[in-house]
Amino acid sequence: MYKVYYNNRLILISADSQPFFDEKKGKKLSGTFNVRDEWMKFRNDESCKAMWMQGHSKGLWNKFKKIFMRVEAAGGLVQNRHGEYLLIFRNKKWDLPKGKQEKKETIEAAALREVQEECGVSGLSIIKPLQTTYHIYELEGWDMLKHSHWFAMSTESEEELKPQQEEGIEKAVWAKPEQIKDYATNMYPSVHDVLHASGII
Repeated sequence: MYKVYYNNRLILISADSQPFFDEKKGKKLSGTFNVRDEWMKFRNDESCKAMWMQGHSKGLWNKFKKIFMRVEAAGGLVQNRHGEYLLIFRNKKWDLPKGKQEKKETIEAAALREVQEECGVSGLSIIKPLQTTYHIYELEGWDMLKHSHWFAMSTESEEELKPQQEEGIEKAVWAKPEQIKDYATNMYPSVHDVLHASGII
């Protein structure tokens, strides 16, 4: 199954039945349909909150990806020695630090670099890879499909956090696990997915 978010709206691409999919809030497509045409209908109809493309998931996914300019990104779910998690506030949302992968850079190196640059955190170590997420956004008239690779990280650093203001980051904070649910009321769905899969919310 592939899950993609667009402006907090959901696109599912799957061969399997999805009992949690609410067809009252969206539409289900199966059989023969034009992937590009259906994307454009969904894109332009804000009343449609979800779309499920059911069929051979790999084949549908490859057709879907061809519609977009694609971006690879990486970030981290970082925990410090006190068991707190690193959050940033950007574009009026609480988020996890992440950014675009540079040329000739491994995805792991990109994740470490972006977290350090966006928050001023040093001494980062990757513990393990987490899931990947997808979301679509618009840039200079293009529809961009961002594929974000997430990693569980740790740090022993006690340095003061330094939010990267030139990247629009207003705040960087350490949050206790019991505080995350409050922050999560103002997060993107893809970040929810990372936190939920990690057992934090």
